[in-house]
Amino acid sequence: MSRDIVLALDVGGTFIKTCVLEDGLPLQGSDMEFPALADRDRDTILDHFISIFQAQYNLYQHRHRDAVTDCRYHIGMAFPGPFDYRQGICLIRGLGKFETIYGLNLGQALRARWHAGSSGEASTLPDMDIRFENDARLFALGVSAEFPRERFIALTLGTGLGSAFIDSSRIMESGPGIPANGWLYDQPYRDGRADDWFSRRGILKLAREAGIGEAGLPGANMDVKELAHEAREGNAAARGVFAGFGARLGELLQPYVDGYRPDFIMLGGQISRSHDLFGPALLNRLQRSCSPALTVRTAEHVLAYTFRGIARMFSEG
Repeated sequence: MSRDIVLALDVGGTFIKTCVLEDGLPLQGSDMEFPALADRDRDTILDHFISIFQAQYNLYQHRHRDAVTDCRYHIGMAFPGPFDYRQGICLIRGLGKFETIYGLNLGQALRARWHAGSSGEASTLPDMDIRFENDARLFALGVSAEFPRERFIALTLGTGLGSAFIDSSRIMESGPGIPANGWLYDQPYRDGRADDWFSRRGILKLAREAGIGEAGLPGANMDVKELAHEAREGNAAARGVFAGFGARLGELLQPYVDGYRPDFIMLGGQISRSHDLFGPALLNRLQRSCSPALTVRTAEHVLAYTFRGIARMFSEG
């Protein structure tokens, strides 16, 4: 029996979520979560990745050692940017995560490490194709499996702003309404970049400007989750923060929507869980300025879409 096996990792600044994909489908019971250790030294980060690969490889081998005789193993990593995904070089700097692997060809370093057995116990990992891609792009590719003929913009809203432009299941990197590489995070907006405004720190900045702490919320310890709770409990200032966030997001997106003409916008990421609070203002801004028929959708299972996108990265060459 032959199988295509992908060890899939969704790498975040806080956690690494992983599963084994067997012929494109998640293997039941293979979901794992590990701390990212993104603030550690280079050797610790590399050894940590190797240990995750080894854990998933061992799990699959243990479960199927008698049934599978011919497996093609791959590693797919959804990684935040900036990153040279084609070359496998990490370019993250100044973001408080993965600073110590800046400039490193991660694919080469990982292969060298598991062949050398330098993560303690000697590695039993076979040679594997390693591929990297932007986490927002993989999320969008996963979504496109359900909407194979549609044209849409996918956004991930969390610690940063991720984006991808999809047309008939293809990632679009240039064309009318598409910023370079399809990335919105570094586009200018007001007094900074889009990433500064449409992220966790952007919402909390709006909250501070609205004097939320003075209104009785726990200012120093407040996060988006607590702010959303206050908004749903009827706090007018908190509701105004989310409404302002939605309207400004619509303002940012307007020229791209005008040029690209998507069928819909798909939202993912932690902040998208507050779509009920900022979505109406976002949609109102876009429908008023762009197309009355435009819709905004929210993905319920972002990680599942991301893993599906990782599988497609290999199945489509």
